[in-house]
Amino acid sequence: MEKDKIIKTFNFLEKSIKILLSFAIKFVEKIIDKIDNISPSENIKKRVISALVLIPVAIYAICFAQNLFIFLAIVLTILMTVEWLDLTKSAAEKNKWHLIGLFYIAFPIFCVIKLRIMNSNIVLWMFFVIWATDIFAFFSGKTFGGKKLAPKISPNKTWSGLAGGVGASMFIGLLSSVMFPGGIFFFIFMSAILALIEQAGDLFESKIKRTFGVKDSGNIIPGHGGILDRLDGLMFTAPAVLFIITIFSDKFFNI
Repeated sequence: MEKDKIIKTFNFLEKSIKILLSFAIKFVEKIIDKIDNISPSENIKKRVISALVLIPVAIYAICFAQNLFIFLAIVLTILMTVEWLDLTKSAAEKNKWHLIGLFYIAFPIFCVIKLRIMNSNIVLWMFFVIWATDIFAFFSGKTFGGKKLAPKISPNKTWSGLAGGVGASMFIGLLSSVMFPGGIFFFIFMSAILALIEQAGDLFESKIKRTFGVKDSGNIIPGHGGILDRLDGLMFTAPAVLFIITIFSDKFFNI
């Protein structure tokens, strides 16, 4: 009886993975067909080059070099603080915005460092969810278009982009589940939740930039703008992951 149950579960997972892979392949093919029509102003080439340089460094620090990871986190904190001060320099209530910036930047970075010290696999899962959500939200929105997600805050974001980002995050959750004892469905669900939180963080930073009338927080990263532009999703996601681990520690660690 137990053997039959295992076989049924295995067959279900095998079919699910095949369906997801088939959908992913068709989705990527559709994006490739459409990518030539994307405006050169989107800086696709610069974005790809920046990603090819930065992502391997991030993965190496996450997986193999804790001290390097902490050092990079501190450097990024300094750079983001400089960007925030420049972004809010025209604010009437500077002290209020400085306090907001302190919490907005320092607390998420603290969470990221704490997560890295706890378990590098957790940080790897979190970053891959963020990257997958960002990348597929961008290309899904450009490929399928449709109704705007929050036109008054970020006019380029669409519901189709959000759906693509969430779908990609769920696939990352499926793949990442092998690293933890929590199970496939838990990580698929939590990855989808994190994708929504990541997009909320993106919209929050867009709202801040719109408040101060700027397009980017800086120009340090070619094609991406500033550090805050690149890590906006992390600001909400890192605290959320730390909270999830606190509540569901048995899903991440063999207790």
